[in-house]
Amino acid sequence: MIDPCAPPEAEAVLLYGARRLLMVLHAAGSIVLVGASTHHALTMRHYLRDRFIRVSTEKTWAKVVAVAYVFTFAVGAMLYPTYRYHVRGIYLDRYAPLYSGLFDVKEVYASLTLVVALGLGALAFTLRPSEERWLVRIYAVMSFLVCGVVWLNVTLGILVTSVRGLG
Repeated sequence: MIDPCAPPEAEAVLLYGARRLLMVLHAAGSIVLVGASTHHALTMRHYLRDRFIRVSTEKTWAKVVAVAYVFTFAVGAMLYPTYRYHVRGIYLDRYAPLYSGLFDVKEVYASLTLVVALGLGALAFTLRPSEERWLVRIYAVMSFLVCGVVWLNVTLGILVTSVRGLG
């Protein structure tokens, strides 16, 4: 059966045929990322009061954040050519430029925060919070930053998709 919405062969973009699967994987990664980053940020409230309880659980959350962030970012990068042409290029730039701009904000913050999420995961392997208290505050700020950007990106992603999805 021919898909009436599929682009002509000459206009096909990279991974267009896998867009729905990639979108589901991107959403699943986002769900894991929201949960893990929120749990980790909530754990940091204890660390900031010098109560280092459940350290191994906190470290697990930090590692999950780093892996889920990289996974979600990579799948989003695979979706980007399809989004750029079929959603942004054909529709958003013309009919909803505000949402096109919101996606750009989402993309910039996601890219910059990737480094912070990787740093959070790396510190989870080496940080000894009861011995390196000076680093705990930096670690907590990293956690709060990642969590805030993840929530911002999920919210903006839902808003943009509500206007025009990949189809």
